[in-house]
Amino acid sequence: MDPIANESAALMGRVAPEASALKHRSRTTEKELDKDIAEMFIRRLCQLLDTEDFFGRHASLSPQKKIERLFLASPEDKNKSDFNCAVSPKVRLQVPLLFQAVAGVIEEKSGVLVQSSSEINGEGFGRALLYSDRIILVLKSLRAGFPFPFTSEEKVIRYGVACVEEGLAFMDKFNEMTALYGTDGLEG
Repeated sequence: MDPIANESAALMGRVAPEASALKHRSRTTEKELDKDIAEMFIRRLCQLLDTEDFFGRHASLSPQKKIERLFLASPEDKNKSDFNCAVSPKVRLQVPLLFQAVAGVIEEKSGVLVQSSSEINGEGFGRALLYSDRIILVLKSLRAGFPFPFTSEEKVIRYGVACVEEGLAFMDKFNEMTALYGTDGLEG
């Protein structure tokens, strides 16, 4: 037997008992939301929904009602899009609005200009990209429209807050690395 195979077998014997001692973790409780980011996200999303409401028909509604009426898909719409694998116009509206709201919150929190670009085809495949200058902060692939269409406000807020936190964390890590090594060492 090759020496490499012997080392591999020895490592497997050593790792297996350690791995069996680890317990499988299951998420029984959801991560607590950052209330400030959630409020900022709701405000940005409602501002974007107001820009789509040309005649101000929904201006008197509360933010929760605006999101429910203008942004969320009904369960019937979700079942229909799941059944025939076609993306509804409601989903095609949800994708860019959500990521524009996320970009706005990241801008507000960091003070850096953030752009959003999103696309989704008729079958629900696409991507969303949030970037600042040459830094890609958030990159999400959409497969068969997942996680869209959203049918509950809580899921929208959780997804938006998670994207904001991901973008801010990457920006902090990037700033930390460039402070140590400069930008030349990070280009690849």
